[in-house]
Amino acid sequence: MAQWVARLQPIEERLRPIATRGVDILATGWRERLRARRPPDEAALGEEAAVREEAHALLGELVEAYPKADEAGRAAIRRLMREFPRFAWAATLSVPRTTADGFHARLVHFAMADQGPDPRDATMWIDRITLDAQDAGLDVPAILREVAGLASHEDPYGWGSTAEWLLRRAGHPLRRRTPGPGPTA
Repeated sequence: MAQWVARLQPIEERLRPIATRGVDILATGWRERLRARRPPDEAALGEEAAVREEAHALLGELVEAYPKADEAGRAAIRRLMREFPRFAWAATLSVPRTTADGFHARLVHFAMADQGPDPRDATMWIDRITLDAQDAGLDVPAILREVAGLASHEDPYGWGSTAEWLLRRAGHPLRRRTPGPGPTA
């Protein structure tokens, strides 16, 4: 765990300027400030690419280690995701969610994030990857149940635990919503 913390700390600090350079759209004059802002120079863009590559690689290691860990080890990895929120925000997996291995890896990532900072975003995340896996014809319920066994049973927001979320989706397949015809003239 200590080696991951030692690698996460500098990544987290290097991600800080990327994660915090937003614009407050509720403040007066936000459009003008956005237009006046200079784009990052070549060196800054290179640094962004490098830190994102490091974050992606480290996330891949964590996703591989999580299922092999005991409950204490999995809880420690979930804690890392909370303690290093910029890393959790920036790091993504490049595996396709339409293969069994890719879907499994993305569910492990979801279990590690343990609903993240906002369960509404987590709901959209899990539904999107689950629907894509269903559309690809994967055995979604079996993979959901498997990863549910690795997920937290704590309920951080009163919406149910991550394990419960996964089991609920395993028992009740989602359906894609198709947009309606829209307003008629």
